[in-house]
Amino acid sequence: MSGLHKDHSHTQAPIRSVVILGGGTAGWMTATYLSKAFGEKISITLIESATVPKIGVGEATLPNLQRAFFDFLGIPEREWMQECNASFKGGIKFVNWRKNADAAGNNHFYHLFGMIPNHDNVPLSHYWLLRRMAENKAEAFDYACYSQPQLLDQNLAPCTMDGKPAFAYAWHFDAHLVAAYLAKLGVQWGVKHVIDNLQSVEKNENGDIKALLTEQGGRYEADLFVDCSGFRGLLINKAMEEPFIDMSNHLFCNSAVACPIPHDDEQNGVEPYTSAIAMKHGWTWKIPMLGRFGSGYVYSRDFVSQDDATLEFAKLWNFDPEKKQLNHIQFRTGRNRRAWVKNCVSIGLASCFLEPLESTGIYFIYAAIYQLVKHFPDTSFDNTLINQFNQEIETMYDDCRDFIQAHYLTSSRDDTPFWLANKNEIHLSDNIKHKLAMYRVGLPVNMPYTNEEQYYGNFETEFRNFWTNNNYYCVLAGMGWLPERALPKLLYKDEHIHKANELFASIKRDAHRLTSTLPSCVDYLKSLHGVKKSAEMADAVG
Repeated sequence: MSGLHKDHSHTQAPIRSVVILGGGTAGWMTATYLSKAFGEKISITLIESATVPKIGVGEATLPNLQRAFFDFLGIPEREWMQECNASFKGGIKFVNWRKNADAAGNNHFYHLFGMIPNHDNVPLSHYWLLRRMAENKAEAFDYACYSQPQLLDQNLAPCTMDGKPAFAYAWHFDAHLVAAYLAKLGVQWGVKHVIDNLQSVEKNENGDIKALLTEQGGRYEADLFVDCSGFRGLLINKAMEEPFIDMSNHLFCNSAVACPIPHDDEQNGVEPYTSAIAMKHGWTWKIPMLGRFGSGYVYSRDFVSQDDATLEFAKLWNFDPEKKQLNHIQFRTGRNRRAWVKNCVSIGLASCFLEPLESTGIYFIYAAIYQLVKHFPDTSFDNTLINQFNQEIETMYDDCRDFIQAHYLTSSRDDTPFWLANKNEIHLSDNIKHKLAMYRVGLPVNMPYTNEEQYYGNFETEFRNFWTNNNYYCVLAGMGWLPERALPKLLYKDEHIHKANELFASIKRDAHRLTSTLPSCVDYLKSLHGVKKSAEMADAVG
């Protein structure tokens, strides 16, 4: 037995060196995560250009960022939040995505985090639909089924002053500060940081990457190379010649104009949510932080010029575009045919991108890093490991693409060619057709996988469920796009409807209780960051 073990170990040569091309959020998240996962057993070198601008004007995240990434690094929430001017995101407020206001005169709805309550293994959303069918003016889905909307409307923090969570939340932060913070940690943990530009790629006869050659004469060999070079895809697309699958026929937005906007925290408070504001040819994000909010208009160049989009964006926030330093971004929508080819793995924008709606960008990074460590190879680079990794990334991307596409498809707006095209010209996958058909007949919308470790790992089973039924119901019901019928079995359960009504009442009690106990978001952040820092943030963009 010992002989078999000895022979087996002899045939395996472990990965000893990794080179990451590209810094920013993707590069430094990868470097720190791999450093924590493998310690001194692997040498990690990160090559970062001093001249390439980094994407990001305020970033929004998903709720599992702490557990999936920062907890793995061993960094408490308050510690990294202080370093990154971070704020809270209790959900996304969709503004003006409907053609008309609702019965209460509102034209907004929230996409919220956290599991929806259920009774008798049936989500409360289905009992809400029965109410809605019986009373056309029944309370909106988000306000009826969650306690959060009333709290978010009042700009309350999602946790008490001592940091105890009151409801599920994610975060807003300055992506440049996050990258700088992780870079500092990475270097402390032994990551070699090189400031240089890639000049050429040296390859082996079998097509593997052997070394990266840089403009300053550097030559960096490694067993494994990670491409975090952004949309340029310098390794995966250019050196490895892996094709990029364009999906602009699924999602039309391909550009953005962005800048930070100064904000009076004392007068207006800090909103603990992301806003997604529908525009003529796309939508605008608003990501509040202390002293300012990041904002950008995501639009399609096929429907509006850059100049006209800039004017529409400037009008929204009432500023002179001639006097503002604007960040004009063009992005590719789609994914690589394979995210991992031979000894080259692409992560972040070099791998795949949808668009900023629903904040999938940062999530795609740490989900891919998690999958890389889970499928980490030896120097034989077994194709089974590589193929399974690629399948995980493909499924993750395509499912998220379908969900984001559903926002545009179900919006009732029809006032411009952009919104009409999203109804009549968009390409729909078989999966999204199936999900919408399930939703229409009252069935929960589930993703086409059963392994609870997919996407997030076994620590995130509840978020697998969140990504499915909660997502679709929040957004589609918010758009006014309702199932044609309630789940038929509820028609036979009068006693359960009574129990569900008690759940609705308890949600209202929870909201009332939390209103009197939670601090304002601005008070919490000032306590966390310090009043002086708040003023510095405002001066930085003023």
